[in-house]
Amino acid sequence: MHHYQSICRLTVLLLTVIIGPLFTISANADTKTTVREETVVIGVISSNPKKAFKRAQPFADYLAHSLSNHGINNGQVIVARNARQMARWINSGQVDLVSETVFAAQELIQLSNAELLARRWKSGVAEYHSIFFSRLNNGVDSLDDLLGKTVVFEDTGSTSAFLIPAAILLEQGYELYELSSPREHPPADKIGYFFSDEYSKSGGEANMMSWVHRNIVAAATFSNLDWDKEIPEQIKHQLQVIHTSQAIPRSLVLTRPNLSSDFKQSILKVLLSAHESEQGKQALKAYKKTKKFDPITPEIEQSIVWAEMQKTLVDEHISR
Repeated sequence: MHHYQSICRLTVLLLTVIIGPLFTISANADTKTTVREETVVIGVISSNPKKAFKRAQPFADYLAHSLSNHGINNGQVIVARNARQMARWINSGQVDLVSETVFAAQELIQLSNAELLARRWKSGVAEYHSIFFSRLNNGVDSLDDLLGKTVVFEDTGSTSAFLIPAAILLEQGYELYELSSPREHPPADKIGYFFSDEYSKSGGEANMMSWVHRNIVAAATFSNLDWDKEIPEQIKHQLQVIHTSQAIPRSLVLTRPNLSSDFKQSILKVLLSAHESEQGKQALKAYKKTKKFDPITPEIEQSIVWAEMQKTLVDEHISR
């Protein structure tokens, strides 16, 4: 009998250990659901969560305060490692809002049916474009002059310093030839290219500019923003821009597709007016020096479609 009672007590103890946590998880899930309904969540794709939180949290707080009439009490930032993880969170309703570059935004739209909401003037800029530049008086005054010569791109993931300029060359019928080193020469009927980050630890615009200036390459490409900011005036006078691309938005804001129309319009209203108050300006400034948000116009939609076509061209070239 004593042995039977011991077994019973052990069984009850085991059930308490096993079942107890299940009820705790369930209770926490219910609490979390309630809190989620009172929370607006901004998603960020970043490899540096600490920095991402610091930049986005003040704006999440501002957004929450401005949406209090919808029962919102909290602003939260969650950081994903990549677009696929962010798309899963958008699909599961964990993220309300995300701001990304054109190509990352397109990927999120394809993976999660996220919806365009606004354009973000990130770092104070509404849009930007790619430029090709060469050294003055070295016989490279147009894209045609690049045949049999070399152009340097920055890295395979760069929008303005690879994807857009490479697509422009492909779209205009030029054949690209990847070089194994900066000293190699392409065939006479092709345009050679390599990536600066593969040959220099520091990589970046300074090296690209230097290679053009020293006639190691015929041309380089990056954004007009980098052209304005990174090249010293005394060097700039010895260089020339030989081609400029169409402009694309600096950053886009997306929402999850199952957001109610009323809530979505309220968020848009807050975004569009944020730059008009001192509190809003401070939140925007922390949010990677955002100047303001503005509506998606037909012109912006056209530039997004154009950018998508450019990426398709490069993807096809790379997959050959």
